Amino acid sequence: MGEENNNLEEKETVVENVSSTQPPTDSQIEDTTEATNLAEDSLTYEATKATEEQAYQQNKENDHDEIVRLIAASEAELADLKLRKSLMEADFTELLEEYKRLIIPQVEISVIAKKILLEYFSYELLKPLHSVGLKPAENNYNVWETKHFLVQYYLDESQQLIFNFKINPVDQRFTSEFMPLLTLDVKNMKVAIKDDEVLRLIHLWYADKVFSESQLSLVNYDINLLLQHLRGLGFEVAATLLDNTQKLHVELETEYQLSTSVLDEIFIIAMENEDYDFEKIERDHYEVLLDQEQKVAIYPSTKGLTSLFIDSNQRRRSLLDFFTSYAFLVPLLVRN
Repeated sequence: MGEENNNLEEKETVVENVSSTQPPTDSQIEDTTEATNLAEDSLTYEATKATEEQAYQQNKENDHDEIVRLIAASEAELADLKLRKSLMEADFTELLEEYKRLIIPQVEISVIAKKILLEYFSYELLKPLHSVGLKPAENNYNVWETKHFLVQYYLDESQQLIFNFKINPVDQRFTSEFMPLLTLDVKNMKVAIKDDEVLRLIHLWYADKVFSESQLSLVNYDINLLLQHLRGLGFEVAATLLDNTQKLHVELETEYQLSTSVLDEIFIIAMENEDYDFEKIERDHYEVLLDQEQKVAIYPSTKGLTSLFIDSNQRRRSLLDFFTSYAFLVPLLVRN
């Protein structure tokens, strides 16, 4: 009886052991797979959620930066429009202040605003030329046109305002070039005139026949209107051979040696005119006496060339006015 019980217990153990090593059922497999998939889905979801969050934040930052950029651009454009509007409404004093504030220190402004400022400022400076039809030249934003010449304006490296003049040739077969006559140092309110260009004008008239005597007279008159206007605006105008408001007391050194043939021609003309005279003061030193007690001294320079001293006495006149009035003296200065 005891042995039977023992055998029964052993059989139950074997059965129990056999049942414990059997493969899992389909239900168990499905449960395990589902659990695994849920875990993987959970990890994928979390990763996707993190990636989407980062992308969202990045897009938000990009959108924010773009809005800031657009606002800055809009504010800059609005400021530029306001500046351009103020320039259009400004008088000379206000334009002068803006020139000193923006142009001289080279403050960064739009190309259009800078163009407007220079255009309106130059217009105020050239206002007297209304009498000879001042207007913008076609197809040239920085050129003004008059009946007698073109005026080009631009800034040099020092932010000084340069005015170039191009006189219309008397004969259309000739061409003329822009000549840098006036330089405006706006910072120090000074105007300088290149007298070398004045002498060049005399050469172009007398030797090259590009300009007529009447042209030079008109140009000289117009430029003196400008100089008078600039003085009225507060500029200090340097002494110049173009100025017809001052007495002419000037020494010039020519590029030529004293010529006997030139002196002989001057002597003949002076002797034929009762208002003139010709005197030899000493060796190689002469004087031509003119009307109204004006005179020209002629003598060798230290370089062996010819020097002239022109004395207009009390008469106010420019060098252009003087030589166009006494053309027989021009060969002392200019040769063909």
